[in-house]
Amino acid sequence: MDQHREHVARPAGPTPSGDPSATVRHEIWVWLAPAGTLRVPVRAHLDYDRSDPLAVRVSFFLPHQRQVTWVFARDLLADGLYFPVGAGDIHMSPDAASAGRKARITLSPPSGAVLIEVRKSAVRDFLRATERLVPRGQEDIDVDAFLRECLGDD
Repeated sequence: MDQHREHVARPAGPTPSGDPSATVRHEIWVWLAPAGTLRVPVRAHLDYDRSDPLAVRVSFFLPHQRQVTWVFARDLLADGLYFPVGAGDIHMSPDAASAGRKARITLSPPSGAVLIEVRKSAVRDFLRATERLVPRGQEDIDVDAFLRECLGDD
C-alpha cells in the first residue's frame, strides 16, 4: 500500500466513516532531509479510520500551504519502528544513530526521494490509539465491497 497525492492544504473534511469516534488523529513534528544534511522541521498529521483498518494516512504540511498525503500500511509503520521494512515507494527502519529514539522513512515518488526522521515515541503513541479502535490482526475487511468498488459495480 504505497500511494501518495498532493493537494492544497485545507481543513480536514468528513472522515470516510463519517464517525469521529472511529478515527484517530495525532499531530507530530518530523524532520525532512531532502538534500543530504539539510533537515527541515515539518508539521504532520497521522490519521487512522476504522473504516479502512489496514491503512494510515500521513499528511505533511509543507511551505506555501501545500499538503502532501501518503497512505501507509499500518503494519509497515508499526514494524518499521523495530526493523527495516518496505517495498516500492515506502521504506522504514529504526535510526541506529539516534540511540533508538528515531525512525527513518524514505519516500520515493517519481519526483525524487526524501528522507523523513520521526520520533518513535510519537508513532508508538499513535499506534496504541489505533489499536484501541481496531487491534492489529483483528481488522475486518469487506472484500466483496472492495471488489465491487474497484469494478464499478453497484
